[in-house]
Amino acid sequence: MNIVITGSLGNIGKPLTYQLLHRGHSITVISSQADRKNSIEDLGAKAAIGSIHDTDFLTLTFKGTDVVYLIEVIDPADFFDPATDVIKSYSAIAANYKQAVTAANVKKVIHLSSIGAHTTEGNGVPR
Repeated sequence: MNIVITGSLGNIGKPLTYQLLHRGHSITVISSQADRKNSIEDLGAKAAIGSIHDTDFLTLTFKGTDVVYLIEVIDPADFFDPATDVIKSYSAIAANYKQAVTAANVKKVIHLSSIGAHTTEGNGVPR
């Protein structure tokens, strides 16, 4: 299968990429950091360097993909900055993903959200 993974080589992305590659899948890893390109390719995956805020980039990267693994990623410094509207940031990323998945005609999506993961109650996006 052709699989795209967002979230670069973080705590989930790196081991997931490794496992999927060793099961024979073709993996593309999205990272916003050009200096991650070699690390991604050293694992045996294809690197797609760009922003999850760029729907054209996402659409192009998702084209021809069987599955996309999506995670909203914002800069940790912004997450704890009281001036940052975290819900608005996550919602904008989710809207970008939805637009790109639809435009690229991706049929299978895995979406991980960690909103509220640091709490024991009141988790998730407010309704």
